[in-house]
Amino acid sequence: MLITLLVGYFGVLLFRFLHIPMPWLLGAITAVLCVQLFTTVQLKWHKFFRDFGLVVAGYSIGYAFTPEALQDIQRYLGSMIVLNILFILLFIGVSFLVAKRTDLDLATALTCCVPGGMTQIVAYADEQGGMDIAVITFYQVLRVLLIVSFVPLLVAGSSVGGITEDGYYAWGLIGLLIVCGLAGWLAQKARIPTGYMLGPVFLMMGLNLAGVDVPKLPLSLLHVAQLAIGIYIGLLLKKEDLHLSKQHIFYAFVSAGIFIGATYGFTFGMEALYGLDFGTGFLSIVPGGLDQMGIIAASVHANVTIVTAFQLFRVLVVSILIVPMVKFFVQKLRS
Repeated sequence: MLITLLVGYFGVLLFRFLHIPMPWLLGAITAVLCVQLFTTVQLKWHKFFRDFGLVVAGYSIGYAFTPEALQDIQRYLGSMIVLNILFILLFIGVSFLVAKRTDLDLATALTCCVPGGMTQIVAYADEQGGMDIAVITFYQVLRVLLIVSFVPLLVAGSSVGGITEDGYYAWGLIGLLIVCGLAGWLAQKARIPTGYMLGPVFLMMGLNLAGVDVPKLPLSLLHVAQLAIGIYIGLLLKKEDLHLSKQHIFYAFVSAGIFIGATYGFTFGMEALYGLDFGTGFLSIVPGGLDQMGIIAASVHANVTIVTAFQLFRVLVVSILIVPMVKFFVQKLRS
């Protein structure tokens, strides 16, 4: 794990030297991914460090949920519904394309192309049996990697928030982070998606709405969280995943590219309707995962309340509607 940490930190230093956006996240992902795929060095990372990063990200996001921000979110509800309907239709279309162009059956293609909920989908496919787990994992992980890698480059400099005032370390902050960690653990035990992030988000929201004055997070701690999450994401793609056929690899890129391209187009509609900056609109819509998009939004100074609200709504749609729908179709196709 120490070697893995040093590899990730080397990536951070390299990206800072090259002035690439979000070096603490993207540098760590890139360095760890390259070492894992192209060398024989064994890299390991404990799940605790990822969970710590998610707790810090949840604190940062929940801190931004003021009563005024929550009132502003109400005006976006209609767009949330319409965008998720469009993504469901796109998901079905992409699944049929992948099934037609590859040797995958429709049930596996549907599972490969679900726009979000990577952890849930891979776990479901493993429980279901009879599916190609390697292909499903590759499609899901590749989409996340492409989105997390390219999105910061697209949105860097587009948000209007600017550099905010830095926080400072104090015993009150440390105590509150421990309470946030407990809230994340309870949310995870309650099987809430991305519980280690949403637990602190809901806790901080509650404190803000109750008028409690909570300390601001130091920027250096957010950097540590990005490093911990970046290393974890970089380790998702295994060397054995590259042994898939060229056809599968090509259409995994195609399916991810379609989702990112559609998001790019929808973002201009959000800009026209609501006057949102490009970064906030893009991060709100792209199907990249609540935890990753939340921490990117906080890092590029997008409106994290809007981004989190859209992404949380999408998580609920994936969990309540899309995953049960995939299960239903898989059962029908196999019966």
